[in-house]
Amino acid sequence: MNKTTFFTVLISILTFFLFSCYTTTTEYEEDGPFEDAIRTAAEARGLKLPLNDEEFEQLPIELQEFEVAYELLDLFYLYAHMKHELGDRNDYFAKAGYIPLYQDYPAEFRDIYYMFDQMSCPFTNYFDPSFYEAISDLLFYSDYGVGFGVRLDTIEHAPNAEAVIANVYPQGPAKDAGLMEGDIIVSIDRKSVTRSTFEQIETTSKDGDVYQFDILRGEDTLTVDITAGQVQAPTVFVNYRGDIPIITITEFTDTTTMVTGTYGEFKEALEQTAGAKATIINLADNGGGSVNLCEPMAAEFLPENTVLGYAISAEIDSSRNDYKQRIDTTIMVPSDFGKTGDGIAKDRYVVFIENGETASCSELMISAVTAARNAPVVGTRSYGKGIGQYYIPTVAGGFAGVTSVQFLDKNRDSYHTFGIEPDVVKTTLKESVDEAFRIAEEATMVRTAGYGDSPTGHFPALTRKVGGKPQLNRRDHFGAFKVIKSPIHSK
Repeated sequence: MNKTTFFTVLISILTFFLFSCYTTTTEYEEDGPFEDAIRTAAEARGLKLPLNDEEFEQLPIELQEFEVAYELLDLFYLYAHMKHELGDRNDYFAKAGYIPLYQDYPAEFRDIYYMFDQMSCPFTNYFDPSFYEAISDLLFYSDYGVGFGVRLDTIEHAPNAEAVIANVYPQGPAKDAGLMEGDIIVSIDRKSVTRSTFEQIETTSKDGDVYQFDILRGEDTLTVDITAGQVQAPTVFVNYRGDIPIITITEFTDTTTMVTGTYGEFKEALEQTAGAKATIINLADNGGGSVNLCEPMAAEFLPENTVLGYAISAEIDSSRNDYKQRIDTTIMVPSDFGKTGDGIAKDRYVVFIENGETASCSELMISAVTAARNAPVVGTRSYGKGIGQYYIPTVAGGFAGVTSVQFLDKNRDSYHTFGIEPDVVKTTLKESVDEAFRIAEEATMVRTAGYGDSPTGHFPALTRKVGGKPQLNRRDHFGAFKVIKSPIHSK
């Protein structure tokens, strides 16, 4: 199912349930600004309360959007009732217009932003319709834009060292120009290049700009012209030191240079490295992605039907006529995500690399494998994001990102807010890589560390910065877990 069809089906299902709740339970007998606004809008259109769904659609879009956004929090926000965070509609309606922080938001959606800002979780956010395309791209596609189509070495060299090409994208200007892994970019347009200056040039390049590259390949110096163009980035990269592969995963997303997404790339990487006695999985700086991908990827290191963990989730209890929220705990196994059979690398020794920017789905992958196999971890303590969000399209064409699930490992332990402790602490990626290769070569170390014993500081009492516009930066862990299924509970 493509994303347009998925969104259409999902919003139709949600609209049905929301309108059902609306027409069967809402009489608007209470006094308050929201009820008054509904009553006034209905009377102006010659409508009588309660409204049916066709009549509801005649109301001003800001009232429709507010009601749907409230219902999404009421039904799917994990802490709405568990921690009694969600109040009455009137606690949020007609409030933001008097607060300077919200003057930059579209007037018709200010109260929704205000309402979401009253929820404690900083990853529960509303995005008005102006964000729709950007959100869709972030949810379903790997990073893309104008560039050259190479990944520079971040493993063997320190930051700002010479610009050594670690990987050439399968499609892109660098591939067309004949660049190869191991090439060193000496200069661009006769100006010397380091890794940082290369990234600056690529970031500021425009589609069609032509650059002269001087390349050192072994003892030979080559000069080639490369035209910057639109490039979609892979999310999985394979490099070797000796006969040990290191597989770097930058994010978990549905569509990359392969239509099968990060999972497809990862399976190809495991098949490419078949026969390796040990493998390093580098998840440093990986802020997360889709649970539909990271869980089956973890299962590639495990025997068939190994328990991956547990999910505490907020769902609709459809066995009741009033469609209240229920909190359910479910066990996760590979078949939940379409993965059957033993993992390709179930007998391979594995070492993980993490750092403070390793978050969410990356942590889920590490916790699933380490809890089952005691695989060692190198680096610094991870971010500590053990919660996930549904990203649900709204009637006005926006998105509601609602924290709906918290994850536990197979032992029912949680790394949320505490992060995953490494077995060996190394503060730089270069040091972590060197140590990981040493461990992989010996292939004897087992995991002895656990989760942090103090908060990482990213979730201080689950408080948030109020009034700040939502950010769409992947490196801020946006989109982690994404839309993982239709959030309507079936009997």
